[in-house]
Amino acid sequence: MDENSSVGLGHYAVVLRRQWKTIALVTVLGVGAAAAYLGLVPGSVTASTVVNLNVITTDPFNPAKASSALLDASTEQQLASSYVVAQSAASSLANGDSVAALRAGVNVTTLANGTTMAISYTSSNAQNARAGADALANSYLAYRQGQAEERKSKLRGQLEQQLTGLQKALPRAGSSASSILAQIGSVQSQLNQLSLIDTSGGTVLNPAAQNEVSVQPQPTTVMLTGTLAAFVVGLVLAFAVNMLDRRVRDWFDVRGAGAGPLLVRFTASRASMPAAGTDLDQFRVVRERLLASSNNRLRTLTVIDETRNSRPSDVAANLAVVLAEAGTRVELVLMGASDAQMTVLKTGLQLNSHAAGTDGRILRSGLVQSLTVFQPQRGRTILDADEFVTEAVRRELIGRESGQVIILALPPSAPHASRLAAGRLSDLVLLVGECQRTRIDALALNAAEMNDVEAQLAGTVLVPSGRRIVDPESPAKEARHREILSLPTTGDKKPESEAVLAESAPTAGSRKSS
Repeated sequence: MDENSSVGLGHYAVVLRRQWKTIALVTVLGVGAAAAYLGLVPGSVTASTVVNLNVITTDPFNPAKASSALLDASTEQQLASSYVVAQSAASSLANGDSVAALRAGVNVTTLANGTTMAISYTSSNAQNARAGADALANSYLAYRQGQAEERKSKLRGQLEQQLTGLQKALPRAGSSASSILAQIGSVQSQLNQLSLIDTSGGTVLNPAAQNEVSVQPQPTTVMLTGTLAAFVVGLVLAFAVNMLDRRVRDWFDVRGAGAGPLLVRFTASRASMPAAGTDLDQFRVVRERLLASSNNRLRTLTVIDETRNSRPSDVAANLAVVLAEAGTRVELVLMGASDAQMTVLKTGLQLNSHAAGTDGRILRSGLVQSLTVFQPQRGRTILDADEFVTEAVRRELIGRESGQVIILALPPSAPHASRLAAGRLSDLVLLVGECQRTRIDALALNAAEMNDVEAQLAGTVLVPSGRRIVDPESPAKEARHREILSLPTTGDKKPESEAVLAESAPTAGSRKSS
């Protein structure tokens, strides 16, 4: 299997995994529609009676042609479904269907090159269907017999009248007596042949009671057809919905937008500052992949936030923390940071003001000693180099110390010019998307813009929809509380008072870089 085919199969698998609810919903609706159809559409039962027709001939023991050749199938079908036959059948049914119902429900089929005929009748129940089929068959055979006897009686009367006339003319015949005798012999011979003609209409081979009835609509067939048709419609609809839905969901969308690879997909909808538990491990995974992408020469990293939350994501700040924990001096440049975001960072990272000026302020973390945060003033006039990547930010990049990593964090509101400037000045660019809210087109546009300025795109990380930071007043305490609850219960266990004391104790020493 080549790469293209594997990608195609992967696409189908992704669509089915994403849109399984759509497929299931449409299938359930199809099953419901089939069940409603069975409940609303009146059912019908068809029964059949098989008869063998008697071919009436003047010489039954030496026919010149086969019996089937002497039958006109079209004529027999018209006779079997005629009003006369239906009227006779209705009169034989005590509480059966009417003449109109019998004519509407009858169906006659004849076998090719044969004298057998199947008379089928459809009614509301099996009893009426069987009774109607047998009544129609018997009435039809009786009608054929009556017609044949009537023709035979008429022909006999004509021959007998001719014979009587010849017999009266014989005494006065004279010399022509021999001719009259010959005619009398011929008429008597015809009368003898006429008496041998069988006028019965036919016989019933298989009455309706001996044949299986056909029920319409068939519940099993209708349910299977409805389910299968709904499933196919669900598949088509699933691909249509997936094509129209341009929200990012997983690695497939990230790769399709050209913003790959997907470095990490966070699963926790509540983040802490600093990260703890599974989130902490995932941030460390991002750190290792970024360092590997830069061959351990990472100096400047731009984090472009494409989340749709009211606040920027925690990715840039927590990534700065894990990089600082690895023994690297890290400066997090928060461009366009709001007061609410700074409050969360101050509380979680124990930030203290170190220096302030007209260009911005610098804060140092009491939790991770090698981490500093620079909050530059936002550009306020058209004479500034950029609204977010200001001259102060550029001076920070120029004055970078040896071995120091600077992270440029752009908020979701950053314009494209600022993103291009930050990407051009960085070694790597990291995109942050929000599952089911960030648009695929937004990631694709960022990836294209980074390619335009020849910036190296390290990849994308995805966060859950609505991810937010928990309790900005004491996130470290809450994270520590979860760690204590996750400890094994076997072995030595601290008293309750010691556990509470451990929760309230500062955790800066455990997170300082060595």
